[in-house]
Amino acid sequence: MDKRVYKRERRYGLCELMKLPKSKHGLGYTEREVLDIIKKRGIHHKTFWKKFGVNTCAMHPETKESLYYGCDIERTIRCCKEKRDIYWWEFD
Repeated sequence: MDKRVYKRERRYGLCELMKLPKSKHGLGYTEREVLDIIKKRGIHHKTFWKKFGVNTCAMHPETKESLYYGCDIERTIRCCKEKRDIYWWEFD
């Protein structure tokens, strides 16, 4: 990890904040899991989903649930805590 990024994350107290719990599915997190994660971190769901924007996701073949990737969730939590939008270079 870039030292500048690490310093910024320490300044905002994001190192512990970025540790996501293990997901039920191997591909990603369900909407319910995402809502639980952001609730525990004190982020309003409307703010989170606005900053989350349009991201790729997977679909569980049996339940047809959307599965959101952990890297996208971490990036969005970081943006919510830093009170900024996602920069164009942060999209994958």
